[in-house]
Amino acid sequence: MPLSLCPMLPFAVAFMLGIIFNGTVSSPLWVSVPLALCALFIILRRHYISILSLAIALGFMVSEAHRPLKPGFVSDGGSVSMSFSGVVKEHREYDGARVLVVGIDSCGLRPAPRFIVKAVVPSMIPPADEADRIRFNGSLRPLDSRLDLPDEIDYNAPYRVMGVVAECFIHPDSICYVTPEPGIVSSIRRYRRDVQARIAVLPLSSGAREFLMAALTGDRSWIVPSTRELFSSTGIAHILALSGLHVGILSAVIMIMLFPLTAFGMRRCSMILAIVSLWLFAILTGLSPSVVRAVVMATLFLVTTMLQRLWSPLNALAIAALVILIFTPAAIYTLGFQLTFLAVLSIIVFARRLNPFGYRHPVMRAMAGCVTVSVAAMLGTGMVSAFHFHIFPAYFMFTNIAVSLLLPLILGSGMLLLALDAVGCTAAWLGSIVDTFYGMMMDIAGYIATLPGSSFSGLWIPQWVMAMYFVLLLLFALWLYGRRVVMLFAMAVVTLFIVLWSFIPVPDNNATEVYITHSSTETTMLVRDRDTLLSFTTARPALHGEVMERSLRKYSSYMLRRGIPDIVPLEDGAIHGQVCRQGSLVSVSGATFLFLASGIPKSHTLPASARITYAVVCRGFTADVRKLASGIRPDTILLSADLDRRRHDRYCRELTAASIPHRSLRPAPFSISYPPSPPL
Repeated sequence: MPLSLCPMLPFAVAFMLGIIFNGTVSSPLWVSVPLALCALFIILRRHYISILSLAIALGFMVSEAHRPLKPGFVSDGGSVSMSFSGVVKEHREYDGARVLVVGIDSCGLRPAPRFIVKAVVPSMIPPADEADRIRFNGSLRPLDSRLDLPDEIDYNAPYRVMGVVAECFIHPDSICYVTPEPGIVSSIRRYRRDVQARIAVLPLSSGAREFLMAALTGDRSWIVPSTRELFSSTGIAHILALSGLHVGILSAVIMIMLFPLTAFGMRRCSMILAIVSLWLFAILTGLSPSVVRAVVMATLFLVTTMLQRLWSPLNALAIAALVILIFTPAAIYTLGFQLTFLAVLSIIVFARRLNPFGYRHPVMRAMAGCVTVSVAAMLGTGMVSAFHFHIFPAYFMFTNIAVSLLLPLILGSGMLLLALDAVGCTAAWLGSIVDTFYGMMMDIAGYIATLPGSSFSGLWIPQWVMAMYFVLLLLFALWLYGRRVVMLFAMAVVTLFIVLWSFIPVPDNNATEVYITHSSTETTMLVRDRDTLLSFTTARPALHGEVMERSLRKYSSYMLRRGIPDIVPLEDGAIHGQVCRQGSLVSVSGATFLFLASGIPKSHTLPASARITYAVVCRGFTADVRKLASGIRPDTILLSADLDRRRHDRYCRELTAASIPHRSLRPAPFSISYPPSPPL
């Protein structure tokens, strides 16, 4: 497609480069670089390049204008406690606790510049949902960005992208009031609760009800983990996230409902009502990037149809990206934004060219289109998904073809069932139809998941392979549109480079690594000895399984990259290479760690030859820390992160006054490496 049909595409790409440029520099004065280039190209009469330089500058300035504001009173100690008021932007539930993302606009009963905080509430009472105004008393601290291990999953990264600058713990009694925030947008957002309440009482099976909750309201918290894993392993996890497919089905349902207006010659009126309905749906579901992208493209399609203008999918995609990034430039770093735009871009670029049938065979072309659209979308998103989730579904084509046929029936029937329930008509027969279609989809996904080689899990894709893959994809697109042999030759060279580089041996760091993690509930020590990860924790025995499960979840990427299959508990008396444990004493490569969760141990209870390298003071230790230092004479005292804040601060003052070597693990977790143990 010539650039004359998609003039906004280069501008949108330049705008994105400006946002990324802003994220890589620290000073806003760097905007002078693209502005200077813009002026230079104007002088040289290179107007097209000057416009692109201006787009980079605009992207930089928009990103700078949306840079999160961090209030000056937020301290690491969280010692400043006051009253805060703001509107709940996002609400998530986790095992009896809630995480609220709140846009604060009042501090100490006074108006304040807006900033966003993450608030953890260990209760479901009082209820607070999106678009509610909440006032609470609490202490803010900077959003935690400390990672215990390399390649650890950072659960605060999505909040950081949203602009969250601080976090706090809110006791339910500290919540002063929760009231609905006035305004049309807030009222529409709150209406989602009413829709969910209606779906919850529909005559459906629990699985179909949970699926409709996610597919119609965007709330995926209802989906059970087993269903998530099944959809992920078969390549249909995208149907759980609202996207263009859902918006397309909704558009078809709306146009069918508005067909009487079209039949009476009111076509433009029906299209305007369809556009309004789609934007109401986007606001209702939270304005996620995938939904906004689809609604913007649908709006442009309907507008160009009304005005009898030429429709350009690439131009519409570029405008959709600009609409999202102007209001939320940080969305460019989110996986949802990247996947939705890569999927649509790949479909636009590849699907039509990969279809072997021409327009003279409409039936065969439509049937082949189901395959080529699925393949094209996977070309753009498959590698990105494998990079982030470390899994690739081998039979994605078959499951996506089945889903593309069943999903419109499920959602269409579900919408009709919901509409009938809203007018007081309970159609149990229609609920049975929805259950049947949903059961068919689950049976197909379940069968494909049981096939040998249905998915490749445990994948670790380096960043350079990702970069080379997209270079290869670009060359493939150029070959499809130009059919030039040089592109095939370039693809062969890039493929050969990837293969040869993959066979170059990478120096393996077999050093014995020791980590003491940052946790407020217990102290956990992880020791990597070659391809084994050993774990010792001060948690109660009843909680060992929970600690192990949390460690497996948080450190899965660390383990995957280093070929570590599992975490092994370090039992009392166990010896593994250079690691051994005797009670609360753990020895690693000659260094001795003594974990203290009660009192000061008697000298005769310690091995006679034991020289304590690190004495780790944990939750439960209440003795005099100076007597500890004089009694067992450790080289260094480590104050664990699970210590009570006041006790921790008092110990720090006492050790500093006595000039005793010590280190607090609150600011950063502990890590150290030793020479590798000899192979067994």
